[in-house]
Amino acid sequence: MSKKTTSYLVVKEYVNDRGIMIPTILVNNVSEIMEFDNEAEATKVATTFEANSDSGWKYKVRKIN
Repeated sequence: MSKKTTSYLVVKEYVNDRGIMIPTILVNNVSEIMEFDNEAEATKVATTFEANSDSGWKYKVRKIN
């Protein structure tokens, strides 16, 4: 039996022109979901992306199993 591991990903949340919030999972340069081994690493990326967003997008960390 394999050990269940926890990973984290970052979701970009933005509101489209109709006022609907659209969640988008971040991917890497080969279109694979960016997975992080620990929450601190994912939070650092989310915080950095949000600080550099000139469009007001929000970045949230989500836990996946």
